Amino acid sequence: MDIQAIRAGTPLTASTIYLDTAAASLPPDAVLDTVRSYLLDTGHVGIYLPAFRKQTYARVDAVRGKLAALLNAAADEIAFTKNATESISLIARGIAWQAGDEVLVADTEMLSNLLPWRRLEQTHGIVVKMVAADAEGLLSPEAFAAAITPRTRLLTFSHLPNSTGAVQPAAQICAVARRHGVLSLVNAAQSVGMLRSDVAKLDCDFLAGCGRKALRATEGSGFLYVRRALIERIEPALVGWWNGAYDRATGALSLVAGARRFEAGCPIVPAILGMGTAIDYAMQIGIDAIEARVRDLTEYAVAKFSSIPGFELYGPANAADRIGIVPFNVRGVDPASIVAALEAQQCIIEAGNFMADAILARYGVSTMARVSLHYFNTHEEVDRVAALIRAAVA
Repeated sequence: MDIQAIRAGTPLTASTIYLDTAAASLPPDAVLDTVRSYLLDTGHVGIYLPAFRKQTYARVDAVRGKLAALLNAAADEIAFTKNATESISLIARGIAWQAGDEVLVADTEMLSNLLPWRRLEQTHGIVVKMVAADAEGLLSPEAFAAAITPRTRLLTFSHLPNSTGAVQPAAQICAVARRHGVLSLVNAAQSVGMLRSDVAKLDCDFLAGCGRKALRATEGSGFLYVRRALIERIEPALVGWWNGAYDRATGALSLVAGARRFEAGCPIVPAILGMGTAIDYAMQIGIDAIEARVRDLTEYAVAKFSSIPGFELYGPANAADRIGIVPFNVRGVDPASIVAALEAQQCIIEAGNFMADAILARYGVSTMARVSLHYFNTHEEVDRVAALIRAAVA
């Protein structure tokens, strides 16, 4: 991995220490060039010039294929969405629920994978059952198995929760679902691009993800994997010219084949094309190499920050059980003040509740700071941040 070349292709790293990939990462210039080039062409060539539009849709289909390859899925099992939140909601709204049906939700989930199910409680009478992680935020397949009843229809959890960085035993949890005839939905918003996300090995039914985090694409680049056998069982929440047709003579309505039936209206072409370049970029580096570097940086950061007086780490104590995300507080210090002090020194981290109230409640706090690393970060940056935090809380 050529870190110098990677950082040269990410110009902000020359002036700013960026440690907020869990919110949205820095796109490399190659991704921005793809988006910029397309947007210029829409005005300079003509967005609906027939030849240009035909080429554009061929490029969109090519990105669908790249994403499928990244996930070890078939292209017709991939739908483009705006973000993982939309992907989760498409599944939540697409299943034919009966009152009393149960959904198991990990208590590590942020609101985007909780509110869709809570809303269904209100509108359809389903029952949401929370499955608790252990004291370090790690989920247990056995806990899911114990919570399943004959009324359980689906279980869902994050491969990599935004509030703890705990790498969850995703394949084992999905195996529990499979053994009990329960559907499984993996929230992979944080993990795709940082961890291998092989849907065949996970054996999940649905996977929701986005490009703006570990993949380093732009906002608006979300996606949804749906197991082929389930595609026609999920009712599309939105329909229109892109995914359907209507015969005025017969009144017959038809939907396109494959997961594209969950897309309606003009696709977000700039974001999709940018995600295609982001996938190429990640694959050139190698997902395994990315994971190894981020694990090294994470372990280094945990060790370095732990020497700060009053430092409290949330999530797994064992660095091997986490990747990328280091949530923390310093006793007696408002985490927002740490963020402000670092921002003044051109270092970007984040503080808040990260829409993960159950995790914060477990630690007895209402807010926390979060450092989230990616492969373009360095040990020297971690050293600098540790020194800045130490100075800010002194």
